[in-house]
Amino acid sequence: MTEIPLPCIIMVTKKEKDMYKCSAKASLVLDQVRSRCQEDTQTNNKWRGRSGNYMYIMGRENADGKATGVVHKIAEDGSHKLCGSFKIMSDGIITRFTGLSKADWNNAMRNAEAEYKAKYEAETTAPATEQKVAV
Repeated sequence: MTEIPLPCIIMVTKKEKDMYKCSAKASLVLDQVRSRCQEDTQTNNKWRGRSGNYMYIMGRENADGKATGVVHKIAEDGSHKLCGSFKIMSDGIITRFTGLSKADWNNAMRNAEAEYKAKYEAETTAPATEQKVAV
């Protein structure tokens, strides 16, 4: 296993928190996954699954708004090994998330959709005003 210099680790962490771009719905689903991680481990990217502890690492940005990355399984000694990946489509649908249960998928998608409707669709549905035409 190669060691990564500390500045690279800081850059990756900074990229993950502040600079990753994806669609609003995919971002809200990721926020739900992060809150799940916070409940479990008080971190932004690690959680306890049915068959062990996992962490996700964001991948490249996608022009179509998808959020993608890899999932590592954390061993007892603290080391980790690639075990799968995740993909959240631009419409907020999770198509793959290794180590996260279907119930967690559904909760994250449902909560993100509700937050999206409250946040973005409320802005677009402004009350209609009557127009008066002078004759």
